[in-house]
Amino acid sequence: MTFLLACCLMAVTAWATNPLETDCGDNVQITATPTTGYHFVKWQKAGADFDGNDANPLTITSVDASATYRAFFAINVYNYKFVNYDGTTELKVGTINHGETPTSPDATPTKPSTAQYDYSFSGWLPNIGAVTEDNTVFVAQFTETVRSYVIQFVNYDGTPLQSSSWEFGTTPVYSGETPTREEIGKTYTFIGWDEDISAVTGEKTYTAVFSGVTNTYAITPHAGEGGTVSGGGDAIQYGQSVTITATPNDCYEFVRWSDGNTEASRTFNVTGALDVTAEFRKIKYTITVESDNTAQGTVDAVKL
Repeated sequence: MTFLLACCLMAVTAWATNPLETDCGDNVQITATPTTGYHFVKWQKAGADFDGNDANPLTITSVDASATYRAFFAINVYNYKFVNYDGTTELKVGTINHGETPTSPDATPTKPSTAQYDYSFSGWLPNIGAVTEDNTVFVAQFTETVRSYVIQFVNYDGTPLQSSSWEFGTTPVYSGETPTREEIGKTYTFIGWDEDISAVTGEKTYTAVFSGVTNTYAITPHAGEGGTVSGGGDAIQYGQSVTITATPNDCYEFVRWSDGNTEASRTFNVTGALDVTAEFRKIKYTITVESDNTAQGTVDAVKL
């Protein structure tokens, strides 16, 4: 007796012959081979399900009649997801048939900036395309841009000297004029900044630092003919009180200082150098002689 076995639908492996002729009582093995992207589901015999119909290959023992076995296949359905750069934040999760292309999440992924970098979304890894395997994961990719910060240099009083942008990790350079500080009675020298200039890690302001000394001045009195002077000094600090005195000799009197001041002893706060001369003059007296009776005689006075 000849038996007929037929296997159909969606790419089944070739039989030695199909239909296969076999003797009564033989054992036969039938195999369903799905094409890429599909999987075997079940067999049906004569259009009906039967116990063990999900076996593949399927062994038919002791063939006793002709029969038709139909293999059923189904397209593979895969899980996929879109995750953010960290690999854990799920942005979109779904299932999709083999060979279909998913759509990206509605919201554009973001990545927080660091002190060094800003990040901008650049796409997915792998690129979005046909899904051909289960549990496909698309990871958000970002390009990094080195951040820049404003570095300021200011004078001791906060007056701006230089403001410019520098990339993270670079060391800023001050290229302006040497800072200056002026104050009456003092001399200041720029000695640097309030802290060492270092590689940029964020916005920063450097403040000019100065060393200062109080100015000193020479107060020099001189004596003209007919007297002496005292007081003054070679290095008297700005703002310090000082006294200079002019003392006339016998038969002389003080007139004035060469700067016009008429105080013989003058006290003042030093605001600058002073070089003055005391002027003296001879005291003069008038000797008057009179005759009590010019008819009787006259008088005269002569300087000896």
